[in-house]
Amino acid sequence: MSLNRSINQENLKSVSIAGIVLAAGEGKRIGKNKALLEIGGVRSLERVAAWMRKAGCDPVIVVGGAEAESVREEAIRLGVQFALNSNWRSGQFSSLKTGMSALEGLLEPAKQPAGAMVALVDHPLVKKETYQILAGTFRRFPEKIIIPTHQDARGHPVVVPREIIAEILNSSDGTNLRDLIGKHDDLVLEQAVDDTGILKDIDTEMDLKNVNLL
Repeated sequence: MSLNRSINQENLKSVSIAGIVLAAGEGKRIGKNKALLEIGGVRSLERVAAWMRKAGCDPVIVVGGAEAESVREEAIRLGVQFALNSNWRSGQFSSLKTGMSALEGLLEPAKQPAGAMVALVDHPLVKKETYQILAGTFRRFPEKIIIPTHQDARGHPVVVPREIIAEILNSSDGTNLRDLIGKHDDLVLEQAVDDTGILKDIDTEMDLKNVNLL
């Protein structure tokens, strides 16, 4: 799909985006919740939340589960919202629903954002510019699902419109976001980015040792 379109700058400013950070997993292979991992002296959650804010996401909601109190304390320190997924062991989609539910309860209906950027806390190497590019693309195409790609491979984070938020909330915890998006191929807009970070998750100590922030 072509990204050429006449852009009204005032309309762009009015397209609001929330941020949802999924940080509920226990990080079995690395031994701790990945939100609390330090990379270059900065915790993963701090890096992801900061880049979301730079992209204009408001509010930013962190979904915790394992080591919930430590993640909650980190969220408070960062000045972002925290939502507890007490059912986090059932899978990542349950955390996504928790975040979307928290978003629905946080704002009045008239102030609900046009969409939400969904990031995984174990993908802390995504560049600040990538978050900004994805947010900018969504503001031009607020009815679309924006998915970043690098060399034709899809990665994270993704931005979903209100239509998909509603479908997420009405789906069972056993649903898979990839499958749900697959049902709406007509809404998908791939945004190429020069960023291998969209494809790299931190799962093990070796992954952590091999991190190159350059």
